[in-house]
Amino acid sequence: MIRPAHTNDASSIRLLLQSVPNLWHESWRNDVLERALAAAEGLAFVWEDEDLIQGFICAHDLGFHGYVSQLVVADDARHKGIGKELVLRVQNEMVERGCALLIADATPESENFYRGLGWQPPQSIFLKRRLMQPTI
Repeated sequence: MIRPAHTNDASSIRLLLQSVPNLWHESWRNDVLERALAAAEGLAFVWEDEDLIQGFICAHDLGFHGYVSQLVVADDARHKGIGKELVLRVQNEMVERGCALLIADATPESENFYRGLGWQPPQSIFLKRRLMQPTI
């Protein structure tokens, strides 16, 4: 069942993210999940089955477009429609907010999943830069 994610879900979400190879970044701040949930402003959801979080999505309404910053489904819960339902929930929430474009931060492994839901590559070039902590 999908429900809004809350800050008290952070430890369970962290374990879920850490269970997927190369998804959790050790460089993330200790409060990364609490900050992400607050920044999502109602666009973070979990899929919970018998009090166990099996999926998580975090999105953001940026005004110009929407952005899915994280989507993860537990390995043993994949191929059951959980990811699809989480994405559809965010898409519907974005439509209600008047958002016309939604972009996802997708891994190479998840590209086919998104394409299967009708997503296409954007007309943009995405660049990244790692930010280092300031030295004191």
